[in-house]
Amino acid sequence: MTRREQLLLLGVGVAICVGAGALYVHGRASLEKEPESQVVRAAPIEDVKVIPLEPVSAPAPEPVPEEPLVLLTPPPKLEPDLAVSAAGAVQDPGMYKLKEGARVQDLLDAAHGVREDADLSDINLAARVIDGTTLTVPSRATASREGTKLRIRSGESAAALNLPEYTISGWRPSEVRPAGQTSATETPVHAGAPAAAAPPGLIDLNTATQAALESLPGIGPKTAEKIIAYRTRVPFRSVDDLANVSGIGPKKLEAVRSLVTVGGK
Repeated sequence: MTRREQLLLLGVGVAICVGAGALYVHGRASLEKEPESQVVRAAPIEDVKVIPLEPVSAPAPEPVPEEPLVLLTPPPKLEPDLAVSAAGAVQDPGMYKLKEGARVQDLLDAAHGVREDADLSDINLAARVIDGTTLTVPSRATASREGTKLRIRSGESAAALNLPEYTISGWRPSEVRPAGQTSATETPVHAGAPAAAAPPGLIDLNTATQAALESLPGIGPKTAEKIIAYRTRVPFRSVDDLANVSGIGPKKLEAVRSLVTVGGK
């Protein structure tokens, strides 16, 4: 390297050193200088505008809907049902439920009427039906010819098949009187009291044995059984009640009338 180049290199180094020193001094001076404090002045009170606030009212409560007043009414009174059976010469035999106070005619209507061979001559259509009972409609007598003979077959009478309340012949005005009330000519029979004795020589229809009944003229074993079956359901009230027993016609009734009587049972 020539001397000229050495001097140039030295000058460059000196310039660099001087510039670095100047920069250092300037930086220290800027750091030591205190920054000017910025003072924020508050606005005077009179310059402050006060905005009044409107009172806020609480929201009105929503109206509570009134519940409708429910009146507790008693349940409707149901009419009691009567269970009554219809049998015999009816279109639809069976048990039927009828309202209280129903009549025999109502029961027959419920059974869709009677058959063509029904015998209603002794059926009390206006009678009130009785709960737990059976109304049996008898059939009319039928005639058939066997060779040269005409055979007439008659079924049991309505009185022999039904309660006396369901028949015209068995109904008595005394039955509609209040319970416990008797007429002046009637004497009530108490339970356990001895029955009235039959007149001597007469057969009591309510107490006679089958053998005693068979001793009567025209009364065979079957007819005697029918008499006993009848009085089991309905006690004989008079000798004329024998006409309600199947197989006893007017002639046979007249034949035994003077030989029988009706006493207690």
